[in-house]
Amino acid sequence: MSFDFSEWIEAYGKVAPDESIEYKDDSGAWCEETDYRLGSISSEFQRRGYISREDLRKIGKWKAGGRIDHHIRKNSTSEVEDQSELALQSSGDVEAVEELTKLTGVRVPMASTILTMAKPTEFAIIDYRALRALGVVKPELLDAQSYTDYSTFMECFRNPTSEGYVFYMDIVRKIARQEDLSTRDVDMALWAYDKSMT
Repeated sequence: MSFDFSEWIEAYGKVAPDESIEYKDDSGAWCEETDYRLGSISSEFQRRGYISREDLRKIGKWKAGGRIDHHIRKNSTSEVEDQSELALQSSGDVEAVEELTKLTGVRVPMASTILTMAKPTEFAIIDYRALRALGVVKPELLDAQSYTDYSTFMECFRNPTSEGYVFYMDIVRKIARQEDLSTRDVDMALWAYDKSMT
């Protein structure tokens, strides 16, 4: 199957939820990110070098519909700022994810969302929709004959770990290079494809 990334990137706006993500700008005012490629929120997070506790709560609402807010609220302002600063300064994917997952309520999918919002040309959000579509784009991942890749890929569905995220990102980055896209573009195309099939 030939997967037309440009078609599915364009479709993202039609099938993505209408809910936008909010973030605080340098004046402290709440802004709405309307760019699916996350350019404004990324610029703000990179300028600042960390995310705030309020930003984390907004990201949690965007990613998980607010289901994890009672956990996220257990983090202090300084914990969120310190851990996110360490994550954004990390040189490796595992370290970045592990710094964020030290926060209460933040698991690998949420950590991947934070990293993608901060650096959308370097990271992608891992979730079941993107993973299911990745199996369409890369059917060899579903071949049990290649047991190591197959089992790692299947484990990403069950319980994404920082190592599983690295595995996922290696594939997404290869696709991005081959297709001359950002990792966020690949992420959006995968998500849109799966969403349109359900």
